[in-house]
Amino acid sequence: MTYAMKMQEERKEGREEGREEMQREMAIEMLRDKKPIQEIMRYTKLTEAKIQQIAQENKLI
Repeated sequence: MTYAMKMQEERKEGREEGREEMQREMAIEMLRDKKPIQEIMRYTKLTEAKIQQIAQENKLI
C-alpha cells in the first residue's frame, strides 16, 4: 500500500467516524426532545437497537 493510499483510507475512516458521531449526537438530542423512535431511526439511519443502546448509555429512558 502506498503512502497516498494509506492517507486516503485514513481520511475515509475519519469521515465515517465523524458521521457516526453526528448520528449519535442527533439521536441523543431527539431522545431528549421525546421524539418517537421511528422518527429518530428515519433521520439518523440508526437501528432501533442502537438507539435504545444510546438511550440507556445516556440515561434517557
